[in-house]
Amino acid sequence: MKKETIFIIIGVILFIWLYISLADFTPKNEQLLDKITELENKIDSLNNKKDSIRTIIDSTHVKIITNEKHFQERINTIIVQSDSDNLIFFKDYINNYGKN
Repeated sequence: MKKETIFIIIGVILFIWLYISLADFTPKNEQLLDKITELENKIDSLNNKKDSIRTIIDSTHVKIITNEKHFQERINTIIVQSDSDNLIFFKDYINNYGKN
């Protein structure tokens, strides 16, 4: 029985060795190149999105600065006017507010 067990063990080891040596476990170069190309395309897409987001942020920043400038100009206009002119403006504003 020991000889049979040894032959079975040797047979199993040979079978496993043949299977491993004949099987193609490593990915082919074409598959790897395809994956690399796919990843490069995704990186390019993400870079394009990042650039467009930066452009939007920059344009929004410019809009905020422009709005702040106009706001300060309007504030200065209100401050420079006399109190009676301001009262007339706000009275007319309140009267017209409900009409719109």
